[in-house]
Amino acid sequence: MQNGDGTPEDDEGAKNGTLGRRSLLTTLAAAGLAGCQGMLGDEGEPTAMETATDEPTPTPTPHPNGTPASVPAGWPDVRDDYYGSLATTLGREMGLPGGEFVYGDTEAEALSAYRVQSDAGTAEPLDVSGDDVPFSAAARVEVTEETENAWNVTMKATVQDRDVSEGDLLLGVLYLRGPEESENQPTLRYVSKDEANESTNMVRGVEDMQPVDEWIRYYVPIQFDYDSEAGAWWTEFFLGFGPQTIDVGGLALIDFDKNVSLSNLPSGPATEPTSDDDGDWEAAADERIADHRTSELTVEVTDAEGSPVVATDVEVAMQEHEFGFGTGVDAKHLLEETEQGDPYRENVKDLFNTATLTNHHKWRFWQDEEFISDGATEWLRGRGIDVRGHAALWADVSGWAVPEDVVRAMGRTWEDAGVTDPDLDPEYVREQTMAHVETVIEDYGDDLIEWEVLNEVIHQPGFVKAVNGIAATDDTTMEDPDPVEAPILREWFSAAREAAPDGMPLGINDYNVFVGPYESERSRYERQIQYLNDGDAGLDFVGLQCHFSQSETLTPEEIMSGLDRYAQYDVDLRITEFDMADEGWNEENKGTFFHRFLKTVFSHPAVEEFLVWGIYSPTHWQGDAPFFTEGWGEKAPLEAYRDLVFDEWWTEKTGATDTNGAYSTTGFKGEYEVTAVVDGQEVTETVTLGDDPATVELSPE
Repeated sequence: MQNGDGTPEDDEGAKNGTLGRRSLLTTLAAAGLAGCQGMLGDEGEPTAMETATDEPTPTPTPHPNGTPASVPAGWPDVRDDYYGSLATTLGREMGLPGGEFVYGDTEAEALSAYRVQSDAGTAEPLDVSGDDVPFSAAARVEVTEETENAWNVTMKATVQDRDVSEGDLLLGVLYLRGPEESENQPTLRYVSKDEANESTNMVRGVEDMQPVDEWIRYYVPIQFDYDSEAGAWWTEFFLGFGPQTIDVGGLALIDFDKNVSLSNLPSGPATEPTSDDDGDWEAAADERIADHRTSELTVEVTDAEGSPVVATDVEVAMQEHEFGFGTGVDAKHLLEETEQGDPYRENVKDLFNTATLTNHHKWRFWQDEEFISDGATEWLRGRGIDVRGHAALWADVSGWAVPEDVVRAMGRTWEDAGVTDPDLDPEYVREQTMAHVETVIEDYGDDLIEWEVLNEVIHQPGFVKAVNGIAATDDTTMEDPDPVEAPILREWFSAAREAAPDGMPLGINDYNVFVGPYESERSRYERQIQYLNDGDAGLDFVGLQCHFSQSETLTPEEIMSGLDRYAQYDVDLRITEFDMADEGWNEENKGTFFHRFLKTVFSHPAVEEFLVWGIYSPTHWQGDAPFFTEGWGEKAPLEAYRDLVFDEWWTEKTGATDTNGAYSTTGFKGEYEVTAVVDGQEVTETVTLGDDPATVELSPE
């Protein structure tokens, strides 16, 4: 069993640090960078394997003129220029209250507090005087051999001068650089805990850091869930990711007590690396957007006799995007907990042209509360919002997506709904699933624009197992056939194709197929796509759920590569469930990632829809929606969304007709109103701008 930081609970060597210690004090002292000796020497008598010897430590060098560095009001005086600049950044620029520096008042003291905890690792002082960085104390860490676990090589610094209490917030700050000569990808995991709770990690939202070959500042929020005394808690860096070289500098740990909220602390890298292999990702994305998302529009203006009208003003005003910008909608909240004018209703109406009911088109919800399903669908359609079907079949019993009689026939219990007498009946499951697919799709007809026929088959194969005579319980497996290539999948799609209006897109949806390190699930999704595509009913689109944490963000290059991987099967793509529920992820950094992600996916020609999975945190499935806090406070991703969707990608043009009475322009694909004044009469026409150039004629009746 593993601890919260990934260490096994019974790994006494990792717990007690008995892998052999090498103090940074020795190496830093030689470079004049070591700090207070007391910060290093109070960890008890070394064991037979703890062979580090503390050497005399030079007195830290004060600020050159002997006066404190400049710090904002409320911050303690420090005699260290770097700490002074750090306090200014956090206090003045970010608006954080004053915090106290842990491990001493200088960066050298902080760095010298850390000890390498393994003979497989070394740390040597690093001269950064020519690196144009604000700090001066740094070390180059070498991991020289492969280890079984990341925690087999660590740098650890115990906090000797203060207790920590439940709810206390701290902020780790460090600069990292991954030299090109590193044998493996430089990787560091920041951990904080105490000796009584070694199965925990109090770091929030920041996991493995993999620096590039330039110095980048990282912020690491820490919030303790328990009390701990001085000398019993620490921070440390896990480094056992194979032989590697990694540079560490600019270390600081700042104690804010309970004077700040976790969401206000910065988190992750402070800047994007200039050496990123993506290069100028945004210019490349803009070029693709111009190629795939815009088209030519010509307006021809004539008078009542049909003669061209020269030099008259023409206004081209976009009304709606062709691309689907959407959200997941909580149907019950919409109908039963809001009324006309409520911010939830107004923002759904104003921000989106597409929507998915997060639950009420699923089987059991629809069967038990069809009046809510239908009412929410009608409300959305009445406001010009296209509605998607999500999802005809989803075998998640705990998600209340399966009727009780079908659960029983799947051979499993469901105590919450009173199903305690399972009776596996493959034919009943087949009949009921086939009938439901036909019924629900026929019922809505062309009121919906498309259907996800199957949701999360990779992770919830219960229907497939039951149809094949295997109880749909967690302790059963199905290998022949693999659930993602089972014949019943094609049967369900054939039923859906027969029931759906002509031309209605039908697709699938799943998670861990785009976000996160889940290569096996990506491969299985590809096989499912190919299997369905080769069937008689075919496959029109693929849904990619995107539930991001900060540690799972993607670069533009990774986004494009992931989209290309699925687009090669000649299917359209949907970003179906985008959110960033991560309490340790700073909102401004979320906004930056949101801008990058949305612009990149919009630039890919196979992507037709992008849906955030809810907008309001109190109704969000994880309590952290992308756009609004409780009380309708606006988050940074909302600003990024508006800037792109309703400004950068929104066409409003005016101009005058030429000598032929024509005005031409380029616009984003969508619906337009085009207006000109002819013989004193305002003439307006609507036009749809799609893949092909469009021409609209304006003439008075």
